[in-house]
Amino acid sequence: MRVRRGWARLATGAGGVLLVAVLLLAACGSGPDRRFAADVARTADVVERVSAPGAVQAAAQADLNAPAAAKIQDLRVRDGQRVRRGQLVAQLSSSQVDDSIRQAQSALSSASALDGLVPNVPVASAVAAIQQVQRQLSTTSEALLRALRSALAVLPPRQRAQVAARLDRAERQVADGQRRANQAADLAVAAVDQQTNALRDALGSATAAQRGQAQLALDLAMDQKAQLTLRAPIAGTVQLGRGGMGGQSGVQLPDLSQLPESAQQAVQGLAGGNGGQGGGSGPPLRAGDQLRAGQTVATVFDVSHLQVASEVDETDIALVKVGQPADVQLDAFPGASFGARVRRVAVAPSSGQSASGGVTYEVDLALARDDGGPSPRVGMTATADIQVRQARAALSVPGSALVGRDRGEQAVFVIEGGKVHLRDVRVSVDGEDRAAIAAGLRQGERVVSRGAERLHDGERWPGG
Repeated sequence: MRVRRGWARLATGAGGVLLVAVLLLAACGSGPDRRFAADVARTADVVERVSAPGAVQAAAQADLNAPAAAKIQDLRVRDGQRVRRGQLVAQLSSSQVDDSIRQAQSALSSASALDGLVPNVPVASAVAAIQQVQRQLSTTSEALLRALRSALAVLPPRQRAQVAARLDRAERQVADGQRRANQAADLAVAAVDQQTNALRDALGSATAAQRGQAQLALDLAMDQKAQLTLRAPIAGTVQLGRGGMGGQSGVQLPDLSQLPESAQQAVQGLAGGNGGQGGGSGPPLRAGDQLRAGQTVATVFDVSHLQVASEVDETDIALVKVGQPADVQLDAFPGASFGARVRRVAVAPSSGQSASGGVTYEVDLALARDDGGPSPRVGMTATADIQVRQARAALSVPGSALVGRDRGEQAVFVIEGGKVHLRDVRVSVDGEDRAAIAAGLRQGERVVSRGAERLHDGERWPGG
């Protein structure tokens, strides 16, 4: 029995050796390693594109905001209505503005009434009287100036600067008037015979500054009154503001950090969030609704032409030029493609960052009209593939053949005499699938197109 077991073990061992031999023979006859492949350098049309995320924008848009706390007295348009430039959109009323006008008119009347008042009293009494008038005017002037400056925040930037300059001049006039009043009072004490004229000059100087401030306050209030009439600054389609008083909408937006600033604002505005200045997420505004100062009553969109505001990484922006063609895909229309052309390339970077953490530059593309296809809408998420370089009938290799592509190097493995040799090349156009070779290769040469990262210069070619 022990002998039989020994023969069994011997037979098993012999079978194992035989199995290994068969596997080795099978391996030797299995052909080339499938992890590797080769291709021939040949001519082809190569197009290089830069992909950039973005959003659809109107050709122009303008917000109509309430200049002060107000009520919609009359709303002349409907949501989605087309309007002409200059067409009346809404008429507002504001008790705050009306009060400002009445106060300014009262201050102007009071200042004008002092012009004919010349005290006919002895010098000492006259000096005391003029000092009392000066104190009264100084207190009134300071209060009026503070009120005027507090109203600057609701004015447009350009008008704000003009009004601020006028306020500065008014303050200097007040100081100059007080100085002249003091000088006149001193002259009155020194020259009794000129008492009446000196007091008249002092009073006139003091009241002139107050009249100027009161007139400025009245002009500002009347200007706000005029701004309560809202007209469309451009022709386009109206989108009414929302009546909710909350500053945040209930719409959950995706991450917009990769989009240009203007595109982010457009998307946020359409979702109901516009920096707390517009309405909330309630129904469209209507006549009788109350408004906050600065609240958006309506926005006019010029959609006669649409554009895509995209963001291009700093590593690609040098290739992007005005006039280059592009294909635009919209998330809203899977499978559809829209023609576009680069209209503007920003000079300075935007505040956003690319996915790699670098800076990005805003690039605007004009969308071509396609009457037969789907209609893009403002705010839609887009991806633009900009055609930055192309080579016609150029010697090319598969893009996968390039070695060190991610490190900025340009080389390929050329198959010669059953071995692979690393050779430097110069790439003119780096397309999606193929790369155009400007120097370093000849037509018909075989290059490694798959598995190049596993090879070393001079080793045997393991593929077919």
